[in-house]
Amino acid sequence: MSSFAEGLTSPEVEIAEGGAIVDGKTRFADLKAMLDSSKDSLKMDAMKRIINLVAKGRDVSELFPAVVKNVAAKNLELKKLVYVYLVRYAEEQQDLALLSISTFQRALKDPNQLIRASALRVLSSIRVPMIAPIMLLAIRESVRDMSAYVRKVAAHAIPKLYALEENLQGELIECIDYLLGDKRTLVLGSAVYAFEETCPDRIDLLHTHYRSLCKALADVDEWGQVVMIGLLTRYARSQFVAPSKEVDPDLALLLSSSRPLLQSRNCAVVMAVAQLFYHCAPVAQMSIISKALVRLLRGPREVQSVVLVNIATICSTNPVPGRLFAISNNMFEPFLKSFFIRASEPTHIKLLKLQVLTSLVSETNVQLVLRELQTYVGMSELADAAVDAIGQCALRVGTVADSCLSGLVALIASPNENIVSAAVVVLKRLLHSDAPLPLLTRVLRLIDSVKAPQARACVLWLIATHVDKVHTLAPDLLRIMAKNFAHENEMVKMQTMNLAVKLWLTNPSECQLLVQYVMQLARFDQSYDVRDRCRLIRNLLFNGSSKLTPFANEIFLTEKPSPTLHNSYKEREHFQLGTLSHYLNQRCARYRDLQPFPEVAPDPSARRSANDANAKFLEDIPANNEQINYSEEEEDEDEDEEESSEEDEEQSDEGQDEQEEETSDEEENEEEDEDEESEEGGEEDEGDAKDDQSKSQSVPAPAKPSGNVDLLLDLNFDPTSTISLYNTASARYVETAYRILLNESDWPLGIGVQMRFARSPATLSSSMCSIELRITNASNITTPSLQLKPKDNEGIRTSGALQLGKVDAKSELLERIYIDFGDSKRSSEWLLEADGSGCRTIVIDAPMGEQIEPIIMNEQQFDDAVALLSGMNEHSAQIAVPIVPQQLYTVANCASVEGSNSKFCAQTLSKKKLVLIAIEKGRVHVHSENLVLGSLLCDLIAKNFAGM
Repeated sequence: MSSFAEGLTSPEVEIAEGGAIVDGKTRFADLKAMLDSSKDSLKMDAMKRIINLVAKGRDVSELFPAVVKNVAAKNLELKKLVYVYLVRYAEEQQDLALLSISTFQRALKDPNQLIRASALRVLSSIRVPMIAPIMLLAIRESVRDMSAYVRKVAAHAIPKLYALEENLQGELIECIDYLLGDKRTLVLGSAVYAFEETCPDRIDLLHTHYRSLCKALADVDEWGQVVMIGLLTRYARSQFVAPSKEVDPDLALLLSSSRPLLQSRNCAVVMAVAQLFYHCAPVAQMSIISKALVRLLRGPREVQSVVLVNIATICSTNPVPGRLFAISNNMFEPFLKSFFIRASEPTHIKLLKLQVLTSLVSETNVQLVLRELQTYVGMSELADAAVDAIGQCALRVGTVADSCLSGLVALIASPNENIVSAAVVVLKRLLHSDAPLPLLTRVLRLIDSVKAPQARACVLWLIATHVDKVHTLAPDLLRIMAKNFAHENEMVKMQTMNLAVKLWLTNPSECQLLVQYVMQLARFDQSYDVRDRCRLIRNLLFNGSSKLTPFANEIFLTEKPSPTLHNSYKEREHFQLGTLSHYLNQRCARYRDLQPFPEVAPDPSARRSANDANAKFLEDIPANNEQINYSEEEEDEDEDEEESSEEDEEQSDEGQDEQEEETSDEEENEEEDEDEESEEGGEEDEGDAKDDQSKSQSVPAPAKPSGNVDLLLDLNFDPTSTISLYNTASARYVETAYRILLNESDWPLGIGVQMRFARSPATLSSSMCSIELRITNASNITTPSLQLKPKDNEGIRTSGALQLGKVDAKSELLERIYIDFGDSKRSSEWLLEADGSGCRTIVIDAPMGEQIEPIIMNEQQFDDAVALLSGMNEHSAQIAVPIVPQQLYTVANCASVEGSNSKFCAQTLSKKKLVLIAIEKGRVHVHSENLVLGSLLCDLIAKNFAGM
């Protein structure tokens, strides 16, 4: 029984969904056997089960070797399932995926478009920098593939390659420029996405494609429309002047093309069009977005929240001056009742609607809004917000100010403290500068009935503020408060003393004894604050030798400025409508500011038709007779032959059935036409190739251009750095603060340099440390052309010199450099040169915690490695406080061991030596093959957690 119980607790045993006990070593044995079978039917069943497990979120990565064997299967359906699996796990199993690159390259020429697309998707999922040239060649060929679906996949592969190798941006921009000129709307949305991820600031690339993008906007897929509208919004703000009476024809084309999308079923599309009209359209055309946004309020709560924030911003910034709309000054006022609150709505939706209601109030609808607000006062979660809204109505519409004030005064006597607090705040704001005598008299009489401390303090504050208007009644109020002074709340005592001081200064003959009595009570009060305030007042008023006594009137009786209304939604105006930064009211990562309209519009002739824009790109790619050439001329020539080719139609129908799950029926029909055209064109190309071959028999054959397979054979896979035995993990913490390398005041040019460790994989070599530099220009003039180059540091490899160019005034520039510190404390010196203005030296060093990278390791592997790294390889130090993982990540770039919060693992960047950290009670242990690094890292951790 004991052995059976131990077996149940083994990590290699798990409980299956049906309750059966399954051994981890054999749980996938049947699937492996089926995949190794020679029968396609068994392999198909195995792959279907595997994909089913993947869809459920199960980890089936250990089947990768068995699945990858079938990557060259002849069965198309089996090959599709294999590629679906490889796309999911290629990034985790990079070494095994590399062995199949030649198969993927052959699949790029497969007649089936889904196989070609899947092969490209798998190839782009292998995150190994050394195959970047092969990926680039595959993308360059795929962007001119005969299938629009393959071109779409190629567009999605471009950002992946750019993230892997940023130095290929120039070649990728050529591919993006070609895809932006594609006539198929299936491709355009993905092409714009690739543009935004790869080169979002290259607005000049859009000139020749602008009009075609506008015309194709309605036919692009929904999520492509969202990205495209955002891009065209930025383009319009940089290329057109602010619209007034005359609208630029190209801007009018954009607005007219996007207007029908306000009826889209996708909420994101409607929101994108709304922000386009808000930021780019003339004021007279903005009214069309109100109905569309109100329609979105019938959607889910999440959509309502986003839409209401945007509506509140539009109403608060008041972009529509005057009565431009036929009904009202504000375009949302006709839909006022749509913002009435429902009892079933969550609190944050109610508060947003309340904000919009107060923004829409006017003389014509104020009575309706006030009746609605009176209802909301009875809701516990909305009481204080509703009272505040009533006060805002009184400020916005002066005709209802008296009735609002009367209602607020009545609310002071409410037993609900939240209502009383809100009413007090609103009354102070409304009556600060001016208060009618009848209202003050009414408020003064409430002092006996009001019990809430805040309400009593408010009554005293109002009377003290306007003591000159009620100089006959104010002494009686002070007498009433003096009778019960010792039992009042602290805030009431403070306001009582303020009233006493003002009566002493305005009517000393009648109130002298009463004021002295109140001050005597306050002198011996239990509250420190009350006694301190009393001491200040007594020395100021009763001490004739005080130098401040002559200035008592100026100190206490000077009129204070009235508080101003603060609208948080008006502050969001500088964020682009509909963005995450606008919703959260804070700048988020990758947010780009919307440029102001230029004063003078750039040359509009740049937006010409792009008929020959891609000619140079096509000429640069070497022709391959085995590849089917695709061009617009062949498409036009072969259109007349489509009806007479029945055999081709049958073949294309089969291809159409294969892509039913990927594209819509309309797209499949267009693909059918393209397949016919390309097949006929391919036959013509094959005939031409034969003629060329017969003519060239007597001529010495030129050097054959190397294809993808030849490139693979010639590719040197020798590692440029030490190979790691463990898979690396992503950084658990990345520092956002920058460290100063060069102060702006140290150089007359006003140039400063700051750095931070990005903790991301280096694109040049896995042994290099990735460092982000921020070059700032604090001066009012543009800097000369800058160049940053490393000095001759012996034994330290770097990414080489950087041409920074010019930095505009009051702006900054972000750049990445990569340095191999060799797992040591050596520093890297760089020279920052400015043309004709000298140079400065900056020194970059990396602490030991930044010269390691996190790896994936289980607890058993950790314990085995620790046993080997003992003795001289172990370093220990005492720590004063317990360390939580998140705190350790700020010091050392490591990862926690699976299943433990006290064991952490990493490896050195340069030599890939293990670094293991164990936290015990009061001590930290560092095990490392690098003795010096382990000792320094242990001291660094102990120093950082010595006195936290």
